[in-house]
Amino acid sequence: MVSRDFPGPHALVLIDTALWIYHFERHTRFGSVAGKIIKSLEAGRFRGVASELTLLELTVRPLQLGRQDVADEYELLLDHFPNLELAPVTREILLLAAGLRARHRLRTPDAIQVATAIQMGATLAITNDDAWRTLPVIETVILSDLIE
Repeated sequence: MVSRDFPGPHALVLIDTALWIYHFERHTRFGSVAGKIIKSLEAGRFRGVASELTLLELTVRPLQLGRQDVADEYELLLDHFPNLELAPVTREILLLAAGLRARHRLRTPDAIQVATAIQMGATLAITNDDAWRTLPVIETVILSDLIE
């Protein structure tokens, strides 16, 4: 359950791509909780960060469906979403991601997201990827644990 004081003491939170996908697609199980977190971000209850990789991950499906208009809307939304910073994929982030991938056997996109969080100073990551739960480098909240 997303409490009123969520995300607690964390001023900067990594928002994994899964939250956006669940929210936009109105996922039957995770759409509501993802939407509550995104609304809290929009309201300024905390600041969020996401890798620009999120833009790639979000726009693939609309492009596969020939929906350039939806891909464009996602890009505009992320570019102008209140209290959200889209962080570029820099050399430093890629090198940090390589180390994370080597040590924790993360998939490349996940390693880039986590490296972005670390580089930007986020202290919490919100995802639905259970593999992140054991990462010692950042506290992680899994959406399935927040379902009411």
